[in-house]
Amino acid sequence: MIWKTPIYRFRIPEDDNSESENLKEIVIDVTGSAPPFTEPSDVLKEVLQEIFKLDSFKKVETVLEFGAGKLKNIPFLLKQNKKVCAVEFKELTENSFTKKNIKICKKNKPRFQKLLFPNPFLSDTKKYDLALLLNVPPVMPVLAERLYLLDLLHNKISKGKYLLWVAQKEGSYKKIREEGKNVCGDGLWMGKGRYLKTFYKYHPVEELDEIMALFGFKLIKRFSVGDDARLYEKTDYNLFSGLITPQKIIENIPVDTSIKDPDSPTPKILKKSSKVKSVIPNPKKLSLENLYTEKIKGLPKGTYKAEEYHRVVSYAIGRIFRGSLRNMDIKVDVDGGIKIIDTIFTNCADNGFFHNLRSKVECNYPMIEVKNISGDPTNTELDQLNGRLNQNRGHFGILICRSTSNKNAVISRCKTYLPNNYVLVLTDDDIFELLEYTSGKNINDVNDFMDKKLREIIF
Repeated sequence: MIWKTPIYRFRIPEDDNSESENLKEIVIDVTGSAPPFTEPSDVLKEVLQEIFKLDSFKKVETVLEFGAGKLKNIPFLLKQNKKVCAVEFKELTENSFTKKNIKICKKNKPRFQKLLFPNPFLSDTKKYDLALLLNVPPVMPVLAERLYLLDLLHNKISKGKYLLWVAQKEGSYKKIREEGKNVCGDGLWMGKGRYLKTFYKYHPVEELDEIMALFGFKLIKRFSVGDDARLYEKTDYNLFSGLITPQKIIENIPVDTSIKDPDSPTPKILKKSSKVKSVIPNPKKLSLENLYTEKIKGLPKGTYKAEEYHRVVSYAIGRIFRGSLRNMDIKVDVDGGIKIIDTIFTNCADNGFFHNLRSKVECNYPMIEVKNISGDPTNTELDQLNGRLNQNRGHFGILICRSTSNKNAVISRCKTYLPNNYVLVLTDDDIFELLEYTSGKNINDVNDFMDKKLREIIF
C-alpha cells in the first residue's frame, strides 16, 4: 500500500552523480508544503467562477479537491452551491485551522464530504464534475505516484467533465535547478533549515499537457493569470490506464526503514554498501520513456488497437523531439475531409535534425502516418503518406510501423519519392532506441540517429 504516510524517505546519490559512492538521506514531509493562507486567492476565485458560470462549459455540480490542505478553499466552493469533497492526509486534518474549517463546512451538510487519504478516498466510488489539483502534484516527490493519481482521477471524474490544474510558476526555484542544487528525483528538495524537507517540481506546460493526455485529459482552456492555470476535459483515451500500479511503485521504490528521522537540518551522508542502498524517487523503470516502451510492447498488432497505437506513438514522438516539434494535431482532415493525416507537428527547431532538414526540403509541418500492421509497409501505405505531401503542407513525412523484415526493400521504396518528397520509415525498435536516448537526455544521439535514417534514403 502506497500513501500510508506523508513521510518519504530517500537515499539519493550525492551531488546527483549516479556514480557516486556516497548517498544523501533526504526525508520529506509533503504536508509541510500546505500553504499558510486562510482563504482562496482572488485569482482562484475568478477562475472557478468562470468555470461555474460560462455556458461554454458543461454544468458543474460536484467538486473534488484532492490535497485540500487546511480546507481553505472549501467554504468558498460551498457558497457557490456546489457539492464538495475534500481529500487530505489525516495529519493535516488535525491542524487547529483545519478543524475550524471542518466545523464551518459541516454546517452545509449534506453538500460537504471529507475523505481521508489514502482511504476511504481510494475505495470511494462517487463521480465528480470537477477535480481540483491546486499546487498538489508539484509537491509530490515520486513521479510514478503523480501519474497514478491522474489514472485514479480519470476514474473519479464523470464522462466529459473537468480537471483544473493550478500551479505556481518556477520563479526562484529555476536558479536552484539550473545550478544543480538540491536535486531529488525529477525535482528539488527544499527546506535548508528544516529537519524534514519539502519537495518541488515545476511541470513545463508542454510536458504537463503530454502527461494529461496520456491519462485521458484534453486541454480546453488556459487562464491568463499569474500561475499556470489549465482546464482539462476528460476523454475516452486513457492511454496509460493500469500501467502504473501501487505494487509496481513499491517494487521499484522500496520502503527502507533504516532511514530514520533526521537529527540535523543538514542531510546525512553515508557510504554506499550492501546494507546502505539507494532509494531514489524516480527509478528508470518508472520513467515516462520506459512506460512508453512498456505500453507499445503490450499493444497487439491489427485494427483493434490501431487507434491506441497511433495516439501513444504520436505522443512518444512529441516527447522525443520536444524543443524541435510542437503543436501536435491528431487526425487532421485535408482536401475537404476526403483524406486524414494521422498526426501533424510544427517544426520549431533552431538546431539539430529538424533544423538541418530545412536546408534539404520544405518541412515546416512534418507529417506522421502510423500503421499498426504486421510485415513491411507496402507501396500502398507509403504512397498514402507521399500523397499527403505537397507544396503547401511540406515535403517531409515519417511512416511508423511495428517492424520491417526487409529493410533494404523499404529503403528502396522510400528512395522512389526523391527528390520531391522525403519519406522515412521508423519501427517500434527505432522508437524504443530514441526513447532510451531521450531518457538519458542524449539529444545528440537522437539527432545522429535520425540523420543516419535520412542518409539511408539519400545515398
